Amino acid sequence: MRRLLILVIASLLPLASHSQETALGEGSLNITITNIESGSGTLYVAILNSDKNWLKSDTDALPFRDVARQVTSTDDLLISVGGLPPGKYAVSVFQDLDGNAELDTNFIGYPKEPFGFSAPMGQFGPPDFNEAAIAISGGEFNVEVSLN
Repeated sequence: MRRLLILVIASLLPLASHSQETALGEGSLNITITNIESGSGTLYVAILNSDKNWLKSDTDALPFRDVARQVTSTDDLLISVGGLPPGKYAVSVFQDLDGNAELDTNFIGYPKEPFGFSAPMGQFGPPDFNEAAIAISGGEFNVEVSLN
């Protein structure tokens, strides 16, 4: 029995040291989504690490990370994303009210469903990547996204 216990511990040691190595320098982003007006639908959160895919809708411009959460109330919603390597990240959010998993827009392209970014909307449109970017360098970082 003792020998089995020693073998199990010995086999787990490489995993423990690997997880410490990969976690070193990684950060987490706590995203608080506010101004939720409808207590239904799904919030889609995209975390992007490049201006090349910022606010792009084609399938080649996939986010670095994405999260979907059901909305059940109009209370603020906290979404935490960990394991982010050091770098710059921008956040884009929309609330899908009709269940089609797409941001619906009107005939001129303005969203008909609630949306927001990690920086406020500008006078003439959404922020660019650098305006919305948060520098992550290990530790916890907080950002508030207010839905429009």
